[in-house]
Amino acid sequence: MHFEDLRLGFIADRHSFLDDGIWVESGIGRLLETWAASCRGVTVGLACAPTRMPMLDMRLDLPATSYFRLPWMPSIARGFHKVPGCRRVIREVERRSDAVIVQLPFPAPLALLGSKRPRVYHICADIYAMSRASNYYRGYRRLPAVMAGNTIDLIQRRLLYSRDARTVTNGSELLAHYGYPPGQAVVSATILDREILSVTRQRPADAPFRILYVGYLRFAKGIDLLFDAFAQILSQIPNAELVIAGPIDVADGAMSGMLDERLAYLSRKGSVKRVGHLKFGPELFQQYADADVLALPSRSEGTPRVLVEARAFGCPVVGTRVGGIPTSIDDGEDGLIVPTEDSGALRDAILRIARDRALREKLICGGIRRARASTVEAFARTLAGEVEKLVADKPAVPVT
Repeated sequence: MHFEDLRLGFIADRHSFLDDGIWVESGIGRLLETWAASCRGVTVGLACAPTRMPMLDMRLDLPATSYFRLPWMPSIARGFHKVPGCRRVIREVERRSDAVIVQLPFPAPLALLGSKRPRVYHICADIYAMSRASNYYRGYRRLPAVMAGNTIDLIQRRLLYSRDARTVTNGSELLAHYGYPPGQAVVSATILDREILSVTRQRPADAPFRILYVGYLRFAKGIDLLFDAFAQILSQIPNAELVIAGPIDVADGAMSGMLDERLAYLSRKGSVKRVGHLKFGPELFQQYADADVLALPSRSEGTPRVLVEARAFGCPVVGTRVGGIPTSIDDGEDGLIVPTEDSGALRDAILRIARDRALREKLICGGIRRARASTVEAFARTLAGEVEKLVADKPAVPVT
């Protein structure tokens, strides 16, 4: 079978909401619609949020009959109690599909056992590392969360080596972590081919040096390290600016107080602006185009899509040597990589970009090349190719 002849299923603990349509995050929505345009149809099982969150800003162009609601699983612990409900949805998606793509981590991993269709497992992040890095799982929560993360990791290993399974990981580190199961490492994407450089810089070339952060505001993203680095940068570039875009992670209860406190402190020293969640599109693209560097000092990551997005609009990037970031950034060619938990190294990398014009131009050109190779279309083709390898020479499964 070829991909265009397939009925594709998709299972993920990704937020969605159903009212006047199926609302999802732009990244997942674009991927699903790209597949839907190139195969017989797509059936999805997504976690249904109790309310429509700001980041659910794309109305999915799929019929409501193709959408099945997974239980809401806002934490690892709650997922373990939702196995029966998840299994019912998974079986229904499988019944309507010839092959299924499953995004991992999945908080109810036991529901994934006993697959009825060939599966491609797309691993977005290291669940064990996430549970250790999360600020939410502190105190009495930490040990159960780390144990749960380890359990999910072990179950995932079993899934990846089952018959009729292939694996795609966000970054080479994850593929190595699981012992190189059949499959490949990739860089995930949100940008379409036609959007690269579709927005250009509006700020004057001699405007104050601007540092941009885009993403969830959570401990694992290292936002506190960026605050420390920015405070040090102000002593050398007093008019530097910091712009922060993204929502607070509702599961990270300590983040809101820390954020308000640090923003108030930094605002007395320099220009700091928080713009909240920006809908994926021209408004966000303009932030990338107008920034002089995007900083992502993460403690735990897959292959962050913001790194591709920023470079698609000529914004150099600095990321930490963690997760799939080294797969996304060729250090010194299309971005800079620094050690994690090191605000001084982050400061120095940002200052290099601010002061070295030749380096900045090199990173911009290399970054645009990397973005052109990391679009939604390229990402969708990679996953579709892994599906085709699984179902080659197999007849379509009749709908029952």
